[in-house]
Amino acid sequence: MTVRPATDADLPLLGPLEDTGDRQFADLFGDLDWPPADAGEQRAAHPGFLLVAEGDGEVVGFAHVLDLDGHWHLEQLSVDPAHQHRGHGAALLAAALDGVRARGGHDVTLRTYADVPWNGPFYARRGWVEVPDPAWHAPLLEAEARMDLPRHGRRIAMTHPA
Repeated sequence: MTVRPATDADLPLLGPLEDTGDRQFADLFGDLDWPPADAGEQRAAHPGFLLVAEGDGEVVGFAHVLDLDGHWHLEQLSVDPAHQHRGHGAALLAAALDGVRARGGHDVTLRTYADVPWNGPFYARRGWVEVPDPAWHAPLLEAEARMDLPRHGRRIAMTHPA
């Protein structure tokens, strides 16, 4: 397993990879009306960085960390379900924290479902703690409300020191 910065060649893989992972939510919540995932090129245009995990010679996961005016936020972590439970997600998280630290950041936030096993509990097992949403999360909360994410369960903010 390897985690490395995403390259331009990786970008077309990220949207379909996220869509594949999102099917797990459809299995849990039922029919979803979520929009398709952002293309990797769209993600790369935002301040921050993208990492990919390789396994078996292919890109099997990615992490997208945003720099929101000096606040670091893990926007997305996706691992292809066929490659889950092999440490790719944990390796991406560790590399994301390392990347923030290398850029002078001190902590990272994320937003997730509190009770979905591969969300809140997954992060908690890796040292992330639930916190009140900081004021700068307001645009993230608005985006979640537009997508009606809270109807599927309690959404929380979590943080981890970089």
